[in-house]
Amino acid sequence: MPMTARRSAVRSAVVTAALASVVLGAMASPHAAPAPAPAMASTAATAQSTVGGSITRAEILERAQYWVDQGVPYSQSAYYRDPQGRNYRTDCSGMVSMAWHLNTSATTWTLPNYSTKLSSLDDLKPGDALNDINNHVVLFVGWTDSSHTTANIMEEARPGTNARKSTYSRSYITSNNFKPYRYNKVVDSPVTVPDKGMTHITAVGDLTGDGVTDIIAVETATGDLYRYSGPTYTGMSKRVKIGYGWDSISSIVGVGDLTGDGVPDIIAVNGENGDLYRYSGPTYNGGSKVKIGVNWDSMTNIAAVGDLTGDGVTDIIAVETATGDLYRYSGPTYNGGSRVKIGHGWNSMTAIVGVGDLTGDGVADIVAVNGENGELYRYSGPTYNGGSKVKIGTGWNSMINMAGVGDLTGDGVPYRYSGPTYNGGSKVKIGTGWNSMINMAGVGDLTGDGVPDLLAVEQATQKLYRYSGPGFGGSTRVQIGTGW
Repeated sequence: MPMTARRSAVRSAVVTAALASVVLGAMASPHAAPAPAPAMASTAATAQSTVGGSITRAEILERAQYWVDQGVPYSQSAYYRDPQGRNYRTDCSGMVSMAWHLNTSATTWTLPNYSTKLSSLDDLKPGDALNDINNHVVLFVGWTDSSHTTANIMEEARPGTNARKSTYSRSYITSNNFKPYRYNKVVDSPVTVPDKGMTHITAVGDLTGDGVTDIIAVETATGDLYRYSGPTYTGMSKRVKIGYGWDSISSIVGVGDLTGDGVPDIIAVNGENGDLYRYSGPTYNGGSKVKIGVNWDSMTNIAAVGDLTGDGVTDIIAVETATGDLYRYSGPTYNGGSRVKIGHGWNSMTAIVGVGDLTGDGVADIVAVNGENGELYRYSGPTYNGGSKVKIGTGWNSMINMAGVGDLTGDGVPYRYSGPTYNGGSKVKIGTGWNSMINMAGVGDLTGDGVPDLLAVEQATQKLYRYSGPGFGGSTRVQIGTGW
């Protein structure tokens, strides 16, 4: 539904209910030719992306086609499932939200928060959108001709119609003020990140008192939350179920002890409503959760980066989806009043992870994956500005759930950025072939050699491996689990 609270400062208070209906997509083109009646038999699209994550153009079109095949009727109040069972509102913007695999049903007004306006209609590619923000939005499928005079589209048009394929002439597009938009997390290469087993793998510190970092992870099939104890993180008989219903969570971040009880806490964003919660360890059950923020669905790539302000409390950084600006938030509440803008142009990054001090300057660094080319960069704190970035790898758009691993600069491999201003030519390549691995997590020193180690899941086999720092070379890897 429209986010009127956010728009009240810039839109008239006398917007009528009729206009609200238009914004949600009730008024579609009278020139849009209906598609033939949809075939009701449909095979669910294969999930390659995660909610709010990177997605290929092919999957965007496959997801939209699922609603067309299902004959989903237009409604501003009803919801219908995507191929994996997540519900989206069944109007025009809800269909585009579903196709892009957003974490919410956006509106025509808020879809630009998740996308970038293109300079020309001729820049459109399959999976982009045509949006008249005050009236209607459709998914662009392709041009019917080399002259780009007619566009194939998919849409939820208006009451009384079902999700359908249609065509718009270029003259109709321009005369009705449709503008071309591209989802910020779309990638042109295949996304090899289906989480078959566990997702949201997060290093949370020592929960069991054995001096070894533990991890938590959500089981994709059930939404159950499990704790795994190091150093082997053995599954099944050794793992401990500590929660359920975590499939509604879109982001989990380990932030250390925020409550002063000596036990690590986490913060998590509810993908359904954008609320930010703090959960107290060691069980992170619902009874311990405390709401500490709202509207965090407007932020992406939330990462803990250690204490940047010198107050002894872990800070976090996050990217504002609408602008691509990077902000620092101070704990323990991470409220908006504490945020400080420290960068811009971060919408191209699909993963940002705090990794501790990589350069020996005493300031926490981060690594980030450029979703457009898969390259991995290190940025140095406390400002993480672009001048400090150092390219340390390629092919990293196939990786997800990255986590900090401490001091990695011994022999270096993917590119990194050095602090405290994050400028300079300090990039160090530290590895290749990592596009076969997913769900990486930094877990500290597991082998007793004083150097941080790394966990990663081999996507093809779902086997869990431990890599030894500082180089994390293939010769150091040891299989420690299956079914991940």
